[in-house]
Amino acid sequence: MLEYWKNLFIAGPFIPHGHCYLWQPELVWLHIVSDSFIALAYYSIPLTLVYFVRQREDLPFNWIFLLFGIFIIACGTTHLMEVWTLWHPTYWLSGLVKAITAVASLYTALELIPLVPKALALPSPAQLELTNQELRHQIAARLQAEEALQEINQKLEIKVKNRTVELAKANEELRAEIAQRQQAEEIQRKTQKRLKTLSGKLIEAQEAERRLIARELHDEIGQALTAVKINLQALQRAYGDKIAASVHESINIVEVALQQVRSLSLDLRPSLLDDLGLVAALRWYVDRQTKRAGIIGEFVAEPLETKLSTNLETTCFRIAQEALTNVIRHAQAQQVTIKLQQRENQLCLVICDDGIGFDVPAAREQATKGRSLGLLGMEERTLLVGGQIQVNSIPQRGTEIHVRLPLTENGEWRS
Repeated sequence: MLEYWKNLFIAGPFIPHGHCYLWQPELVWLHIVSDSFIALAYYSIPLTLVYFVRQREDLPFNWIFLLFGIFIIACGTTHLMEVWTLWHPTYWLSGLVKAITAVASLYTALELIPLVPKALALPSPAQLELTNQELRHQIAARLQAEEALQEINQKLEIKVKNRTVELAKANEELRAEIAQRQQAEEIQRKTQKRLKTLSGKLIEAQEAERRLIARELHDEIGQALTAVKINLQALQRAYGDKIAASVHESINIVEVALQQVRSLSLDLRPSLLDDLGLVAALRWYVDRQTKRAGIIGEFVAEPLETKLSTNLETTCFRIAQEALTNVIRHAQAQQVTIKLQQRENQLCLVICDDGIGFDVPAAREQATKGRSLGLLGMEERTLLVGGQIQVNSIPQRGTEIHVRLPLTENGEWRS
């Protein structure tokens, strides 16, 4: 092996190639210039290929260009060896260079054969342009979907705002009427009965309106948003990474809007109250609101022996809802407990928190002036079903609300 490597660089018994040309200057220089320029061209081509590949890192099959570069450099070296052997007959070295060129050429050729079908499968410029046009159409469709979603949100906000204003106006008018009637209560007990009936009807109307809006949000707006989301997901699957970022962003927008619609629907009228009853609805609501607020919530319910009427379930749920809302907004509490139990012919609801407490008489006075209506609303709902409510609050020691509602057979509002 050592002898072989020595022979690569030793002329041995061979004569220089120039003897074949009889050392005619014109012929010798013709071969020198030709082989030199060929080698120069061969060496410049790989440099250009390497520069091209480095500038286009997204180019498919870029490795084949590197193979071509190696093959071409080997070919250029064989021409340099032709010049060298004019004077130096190191034909073993020349043959080795040719063998390396042969291996590189054969390997490149073999790698090129299975590459041809893949290269032919690449889209043509016309196909790419057609794809780009389709992509532009899809982007335009996405923008239209976003505009439609924004329009739906705006209409929804306007509708909810208008309904809320109407309900608030009706509540204000009713409270004003109740305040006036209470001043003449002694000479008018028929008027009081009528007012309570009106209050009950108004609350029924409010609940019906809440149920209607919640159903519209869930069924119409929610289904529309779901359809938009499904279409965007189908679009993402159809075009893959080409529009993945844009479609993913649109899907996220639709998902957020869908969650907002569902949340608003649940806040207006939780379907659990109608489908599974008061206990399930209160357990879900307490868990949901306390987790949102970051406080400890506990709901304790004993098995109810009597099936509750729809009105009684709604009244109890709304009282608990208002009380829990006040705890989260104003009490600065760390823990709240809601208990529900049946005592003979009464439904008992207790709400306790460890917050900062409040001045109950002052809160009632503020309520009569149209401010801090939460306490007044709970009292009104309790009285409309013939129940009793007691609020005990000590500054820095929390608040307890005890509500006792009679279990009536028909669940109608009581006078």
